[in-house]
Amino acid sequence: MSILSTAQMQKWASLSQGRSVLVSALLLFFGACQQGNAPVNELKPTIKNAPPKTIMAIFAHPDDETIVSPLLAKYADSSNVHLVLATDGRYGVTDHAGIPAGDSLIAVRKAETECACAALGIRPPHFLGAKDGLGLNGHHNFYEEVAQLKTAIKEKIALLRPTTIITFGPDGDTGHPDHRMVGLLTKEILLREGWATEIDLYHFGWLKEQTKKFPQDWGLGYTRAEYMNTAVRFRAEDEEKAFTSLRCHKSQYTKEEMDEWIAAERKDTTNILYFRKFSIDAKKAEHF
Repeated sequence: MSILSTAQMQKWASLSQGRSVLVSALLLFFGACQQGNAPVNELKPTIKNAPPKTIMAIFAHPDDETIVSPLLAKYADSSNVHLVLATDGRYGVTDHAGIPAGDSLIAVRKAETECACAALGIRPPHFLGAKDGLGLNGHHNFYEEVAQLKTAIKEKIALLRPTTIITFGPDGDTGHPDHRMVGLLTKEILLREGWATEIDLYHFGWLKEQTKKFPQDWGLGYTRAEYMNTAVRFRAEDEEKAFTSLRCHKSQYTKEEMDEWIAAERKDTTNILYFRKFSIDAKKAEHF
């Protein structure tokens, strides 16, 4: 039986450790593939698995944050979480609330969003003041609204200096044009200003099976699981905070609608939200 030198033993140990790590990684990968999902990561872009320092969640209307509210509650304990709303929601009229479009509804929806942020434990909301509909509904000038909104988004990013931004994916949740536009404008600004490599941008998306859990067909868009490279688990207590925040939006939902929504979410015990992280390929090419 030969005797290994100290250097040989160290080399052997290093190789063995490398093989062990590789085998573990392969097992995780193929295990995930067998379940029909690609391997995914938590929303932790910095080293040592630290949570994001500052999260900026930017959506179109007051109440849009409800799609990710458990996540906002989760990170409120470890990150500076800011909710930014692009439009004022002035045209979100509902029969049950009986509030006319315009300034009175704007004021109500602002108060509701402040209530929701307090329930989630995050910072007070930021309102960019764009006109609801961004002119696509025929009430205002689209080009003027979008130009002003791009300036407002740029200034808010420069002020908050987020390490992570969360916004709508290309499906826009329900496909609402305001939803799609806010996601597109946010990405445009990061690319235009050279911030896309400094700020992690995540697009929210539903999986197909998730869209079926609600009591009615809400016309939700969805993305295939293998394209969603980030999955964030949240706790039961985060979800309860999200339910409390949902009940703040009384101008948008009846009690019965909120009860049905909450019941559907409680029935889904997976407690995972999915995102697609935007990334830039650093390699240069001279052909497609």
